Amino acid sequence: MNRKGLVDAASALEALAAGNVPAAAQVAAGAAALEKIHADYPGWRDVGDALFGLKALASGSAMDLDANGRQRAGRLADVVRSLIDQI
Repeated sequence: MNRKGLVDAASALEALAAGNVPAAAQVAAGAAALEKIHADYPGWRDVGDALFGLKALASGSAMDLDANGRQRAGRLADVVRSLIDQI
C-alpha cells in the first residue's frame, strides 16, 4: 500500500468533512492509492465510497456536501487512516 497516498486520501476527506475544498494533488494521489486497495478488496464499501468520491473530485465534479455528507466524509477519513496504521 502507498502510505503517502493514503495520508493524502485521508487529508482530502478531512477537508471535505470540514466543508473545505481539498488540494487537487491530494485528491489525485489519494484516489490513486485507494484505487489499488479497491482492486484487491472490491467488497470494502467504505474504501469504494472514498475512492469514487475522490475520483469524482479529481475529474472536476464539485462536492457540495450537507451535514450528513460531511459526517460521512469524516467517517471515511477515519477508515482510511486506519489502513495507514496497518502499514
